[in-house]
Amino acid sequence: MQNAHRRLFPRGCVLILVSAWWLTALHATEMPAAPSSLAQRELAKRRASVEEAQELLTKGDQAYQAGRYADAAAAFSGAREMIPDSPLTAELRNAASQRFAQASAAQASVLSRNGDVDAAKTAVEAVLKADVTPADAGGLTTRARLDDPLRTNPALTKDHAAAVDGVRKLLYTAEGAYHLGQFDAAKKHYQDVLRIDSTNAAARRGLEQVAAARSSYHAAASDQTRAELLNQVAASWEISVPAPLLDVAAVEPGLPTVSAAAFVPVANKLDRIVIPNLMLDGASLEDAIDLLRLRASELDTTEVDPAHRGVNFNIDIGDETSDVGKQIRACRFNLRLANVPLSKVLSYINGQTRTLYTTDDFTVTIRPRDSESKEMMTRSYRVPPDFLTSMSASGAAAAKSDDPFSAKPAKGLLAERRGAVEVLHEQGIEFPEGASATFNSANATLTVTHTAANLDIISQLVDAVAKTEPVMVCVRVTMISVKETRLKELGFDWLLSPTGIGASGGIPGTQAINLSGGTQGTGSSLSDIPLPPGQFERDPITAGNRSGDATLYQDAIDGFIENSNKVTLDTSAPAPAPGIFGLTKVLANSSVQMLMRGLNQKKGVEIMTAAATVTRSGQAASVRSVREMLYPTEYEPPQLPKANNNNNGGSSSPAMLVTPSHPSAFKKRELGMTLEVTPTADEAKNYVEVTLNPSLVDFDGFVNYGSPIFAPPNNSLLSNINPLLSRQVLSDNRILMPVFSTHKAATSLSVADGATILIGGMLQDRVQNVEDHTPLFGNLPLVGRLFQSKSNQPSSTAVMMLVNVQLVDPTGKPFNKH
Repeated sequence: MQNAHRRLFPRGCVLILVSAWWLTALHATEMPAAPSSLAQRELAKRRASVEEAQELLTKGDQAYQAGRYADAAAAFSGAREMIPDSPLTAELRNAASQRFAQASAAQASVLSRNGDVDAAKTAVEAVLKADVTPADAGGLTTRARLDDPLRTNPALTKDHAAAVDGVRKLLYTAEGAYHLGQFDAAKKHYQDVLRIDSTNAAARRGLEQVAAARSSYHAAASDQTRAELLNQVAASWEISVPAPLLDVAAVEPGLPTVSAAAFVPVANKLDRIVIPNLMLDGASLEDAIDLLRLRASELDTTEVDPAHRGVNFNIDIGDETSDVGKQIRACRFNLRLANVPLSKVLSYINGQTRTLYTTDDFTVTIRPRDSESKEMMTRSYRVPPDFLTSMSASGAAAAKSDDPFSAKPAKGLLAERRGAVEVLHEQGIEFPEGASATFNSANATLTVTHTAANLDIISQLVDAVAKTEPVMVCVRVTMISVKETRLKELGFDWLLSPTGIGASGGIPGTQAINLSGGTQGTGSSLSDIPLPPGQFERDPITAGNRSGDATLYQDAIDGFIENSNKVTLDTSAPAPAPGIFGLTKVLANSSVQMLMRGLNQKKGVEIMTAAATVTRSGQAASVRSVREMLYPTEYEPPQLPKANNNNNGGSSSPAMLVTPSHPSAFKKRELGMTLEVTPTADEAKNYVEVTLNPSLVDFDGFVNYGSPIFAPPNNSLLSNINPLLSRQVLSDNRILMPVFSTHKAATSLSVADGATILIGGMLQDRVQNVEDHTPLFGNLPLVGRLFQSKSNQPSSTAVMMLVNVQLVDPTGKPFNKH
């Protein structure tokens, strides 16, 4: 539609302007001569108006072609007003009116698309006025479209259209940032879209894509972290090369090293600057301070930068009209000193002039000694809401008890809440009789009654705290446990059934020499090897070679836990490794069988537990993510029935009721991770002093300390032959006690802002090797490998405890990345 509005106007309009000018001039020449001067002025006025209208029409055409319909409509309207309403200029005026109507209709279309329907209607109504173009087809069509609720949404507003345009631009920007890999920027733009349009599905889909991309990265980071930890396990076998010895002779003792960026308080300069020679005769206070200012700049060796050398002196003894100021300025004194620190020189000058000096970090201020009035004054200060907490964190620690055998007070996790007097007292402000300090937490107001000098000191403290930007400390403790186990096993088992060798024996059908395999003994039965048809004897050759479960040795506690978890007592032999393939050779009356066994297994277990907390500097915090477990600590002994001689009418299995051991006392244990931390940030907000106690408790299982209760043996024939075969279990009598694994640390350390350091851990590497072979056969070259069983099982474990400390502002953003 926009391109349709940009059609060209008739080019004959310029000719109409020229012809109108000539007609006007011709008409002026035919007028009578008497009023010629008046006619000439009117003619010139009309000519200038027509020329200006022509310029406006030209500018309107240019604006219309550029799509600036509002400027074009304004230009056409101005041109129409300048063209005289006369028969000679009627056609020109109508042409200007048509242009104005066309530009206004185009502008109305733009305004309606932007949601400003009222402005669009106003633009159309200006065209359809009775004195303009009331019957203009374009204007009537535009007004009908604006009034039609089907073609123009009545709920459309200018703000909504602007929001739609802003959302569209943000979505394109977010998608571009996502394709560039700028996931943080893409997430920010998508969130901006949701702030404008809370139900925008495209923004939610975009956030889903960003989260999926981050998840892929985190998976790669997990693999990289696991490989790094396993590499640290292998690197623990390395013998580190000792560091070279320090050449003590290369360091000259007694020379302190001062960094160029080191800050030296002015109080330290006063003690370290030594005046070698000072002579003052009839000097005033100003003369002495000027001399000290000059000598301090020459003798200051605490600063590397020459621009920072010297000491700033400020004399505050009042103006020249005050009595105290006149007395001090009129005072003259003599002073001769040699090799005296600057602080002592100031003390001598104060004694001669009845003044005193105070210092801050940068300036020495000299005041009259009598200026310290004892009159109490009351002043109120507007302070931050955490003023007392901030001052408590920076104050001095509580004094230790003089009695070394006194009981230590119990300390909880929460900081002790103290009043304004106690907090200000820690800053060195004494409160004599009549002085007081109160803090109103409702309006964050500190009201102090004290002397003027102490009120000035409190003002400095309040200003220092007020200028300190609030900061919080985020502490993250991560415990990572990585375990990898690999098992490789390859072995062979042989069976040889009896076979005759040599001549016939004394018994018909037998031979003089029989050759067969051995016996099971303490080895494996090899019962999983199938026998060929017609064979019933299983005579192993390699029964002594271990395989499968027989090669695995667990820790004592792990073995107890595994046996305790079994419902019944397992007395079966350890299972051998699975067979890969077998070989059977059937002879006349015997057979030879071989079975290859093998395993190649890998197992990895990664456990990561993390806890984080955010607290203010100097305040303790704790995080507990635990599950409470009740476990028995005491058991009642089992109750057995009394024995009698009644055999229940000859029955071989008398019925007996047994009450097994049952719990009588329980205890609660918390399983999971707990974290107690107290961080304190330094004044520069670069390092954090952290005292933390992380603990991770896991439940491994139960250990059975009980034993089964068997029925007494009866008088049956089987029990007389083997009493063990006839024993009947009346109760398992399980007495279960839990086993917990605990990983904990208690340490205090300094951590840089944003840094992650390792505060503890454990590296373990175990290797189990089994090399069994059958005597004689296993020692044969080459062929002996077929009578050997080898197993290798390395197990690596790494437990790491990491801590990350980061300073954040009240919005949660990193403090040092503003």
